[in-house]
Amino acid sequence: MNLDKNGYKLVWNDEFDGSKLDSSKWILRTDMRGNSELELCGEENSDVMRVDDGKLKLSVIKNDDIKSKARYSTCYSVTTFNKMRFRYGYLEISARVPFMQGAWPSFWLKSLSDDICPPPKADYMAETDVFEVFSNVDTVVPNLHKWYTHDITNANGDIINHTQGGNMLNKSLKKQPYVFKSIANLNDEYHTYGFEWTPEFMAMSVDGEVYCTYDINSSFDRYSDMSGFHDTVYVLFNNHIFTEENSLWIPNGKVDDRTKFPINYWIDYIRLYQKNEYGDLYLD
Repeated sequence: MNLDKNGYKLVWNDEFDGSKLDSSKWILRTDMRGNSELELCGEENSDVMRVDDGKLKLSVIKNDDIKSKARYSTCYSVTTFNKMRFRYGYLEISARVPFMQGAWPSFWLKSLSDDICPPPKADYMAETDVFEVFSNVDTVVPNLHKWYTHDITNANGDIINHTQGGNMLNKSLKKQPYVFKSIANLNDEYHTYGFEWTPEFMAMSVDGEVYCTYDINSSFDRYSDMSGFHDTVYVLFNNHIFTEENSLWIPNGKVDDRTKFPINYWIDYIRLYQKNEYGDLYLD
């Protein structure tokens, strides 16, 4: 995207040039939890999380020491909760993302209320997954989620509190993942992952190629409108894995002998651009 041509200006960023995570921009949370197989760590375990060489380095390691509490270790959710929130703009990262058996790295956004902006208007928490890797070797997947604060009844009569989907801006299309054409060195390559958000749509891209565009004014469920996808959001990074303990939902299989440790998710930069005519930015 030609940012200047499209009227976007840089308003917030992190180039990860320091020697530790910038606490004015980031906080660690358990937005994705560990379990008896997977413990969560911060910068106290530099094998799992560190900032060096101009990168945020998140790794999943296998604990071969029998004294370890869990078989694997990974990082907490790295988030801008209570540090930075935004509505509308173009958000971009350059990252080396792991693609392998059991890997579950993600770049996502949540509208969960915090202390630095007005409360959300929707009766659900909106989750936008710019991408997730679901234990595969070549594909990133976007998604929209509504997490309701109350129980709802689906068409089968089941009590639920969550729906997912998203209608395409182009009504003739369906949601599309992005599949890399060349994967020989994919785990060692940096690619640009983009997210454009306007009052009309959310668009996901890889290396400048837009592959999925959601209509955020067309509801994908029968329970509510799309107002949650116009609430402000905070940013999250996770480098999770699929293990036996989350076996209720493992789309492409859990870690096994094919998984190569450490599983490295390294982020070179994150940059947020916004236009003068619309968009909000809240900083601590």
